[in-house]
Amino acid sequence: MRTARSLSLSEEYPIAQAGRIASLFALPRPLESYDFPDKGNINRQTYLISAGSFPRQSEFLLQRINQQVFTRPWSVMKAMLASIESQQKSLARGELREGEEWETITLVPTKEGQPYLELNDRRGYSCWRLMVRIPETRTFKSLSEIPDKNEQVRIAEEAGSGLALYLSFTSCMDISSLESPLPGYRDTRLYYNQLLSVLEGNRSVEEASKYLPSDPVIRQSTEHHFLVHLPENEYRRRLNDPDLAPFIRLACEQEAFAMTLLEDMRLGRIRTVAIHGDTKLDNFLFSTRTGRAKALVDLDTIMPHTWLVDWGDMVRSLANVAGEKEPNLDRVRVDLDIYQAVARGFLRSARNVRPEEIERMVAAVQIIALELGTRFLADYLRGDTYFKLGPADPPDLNKTRAMVQLTLFQRLVEAADKTHRCIVEIQR
Repeated sequence: MRTARSLSLSEEYPIAQAGRIASLFALPRPLESYDFPDKGNINRQTYLISAGSFPRQSEFLLQRINQQVFTRPWSVMKAMLASIESQQKSLARGELREGEEWETITLVPTKEGQPYLELNDRRGYSCWRLMVRIPETRTFKSLSEIPDKNEQVRIAEEAGSGLALYLSFTSCMDISSLESPLPGYRDTRLYYNQLLSVLEGNRSVEEASKYLPSDPVIRQSTEHHFLVHLPENEYRRRLNDPDLAPFIRLACEQEAFAMTLLEDMRLGRIRTVAIHGDTKLDNFLFSTRTGRAKALVDLDTIMPHTWLVDWGDMVRSLANVAGEKEPNLDRVRVDLDIYQAVARGFLRSARNVRPEEIERMVAAVQIIALELGTRFLADYLRGDTYFKLGPADPPDLNKTRAMVQLTLFQRLVEAADKTHRCIVEIQR
């Protein structure tokens, strides 16, 4: 049974709170806390902690798990710990080849010897972790921030290699005890059912009942997104938007294809393994000395699935020249040099991928673009309840995102012969 430390606290500044919480971990003194500007979009309470005296000073990252997103943080931490342990065992067995680099996240225990900290105070429950900041590394938000095309290609290849290394080093994880950190995440069937329910204009759970998942946990977490939340006039305006009509039709026509990976997993044609779940570029750390991929971080979305969705999501984002918010759809195209580089890096470093999985690598990229486009589309039509808009975002941002991803899907289908050929040639 989990026990949480109880504290009685007065109001305090976030940096002061970070310093106080860091003091509950097994760190050398003195401690200094700072804001961490490179925090992600979800775990916004992330701080840089400096511990010890010069010249033995070290840096750490203190992070509170966002419970509005991850409602069961202990489950997130269980999967994270299993991933770290699996990577460490693989490295200890000497599985790293010459010329490869890899380093795992290191969690600093609490003073009481626990791998993470659970607090109960008058603000409620919170879950914190403290990680050693991996030295001599850097990240990239996107390839577009790299001015040199040759360097873009090299980084894309290293990212592909890094994903293969991570998947290889975690391939022995026991998935039987893994819980999805986000109920319904990466369930293409659920996303399509949301779209179909929204297209029918359902506004109550009773109306949407035939589309709702049977699993009570998934249903509780997702049923809000099966319903229309817009005023009727605005819903009709969005639904009947002539710009969206071909994309709604495309998404519906491709429903069977979108289920391909799920069906292949169900029939045992491809393996179900522990995946990372969020393979965007800025989750990879690259060595500042060698330029090689050195770590894959942000281990919050580990779950059972096929590794092909990790591959597909990474290639979908890296090979999309225009980015995800480009209103001019003529600019949406597939960068075949980047696509080939990611594939080259992945297949170079992959240890135990199977021929039947390699055969589905091209389709997997298409499916993830289609899935994400469907998610954006459903969200725009129901009222932006999942991909919520910021104060500076245009009101039709999710419409644009949907059209970009569905256009990217079309471009990927058009390029299928070339992308398939590049994967075949890499294997020779």
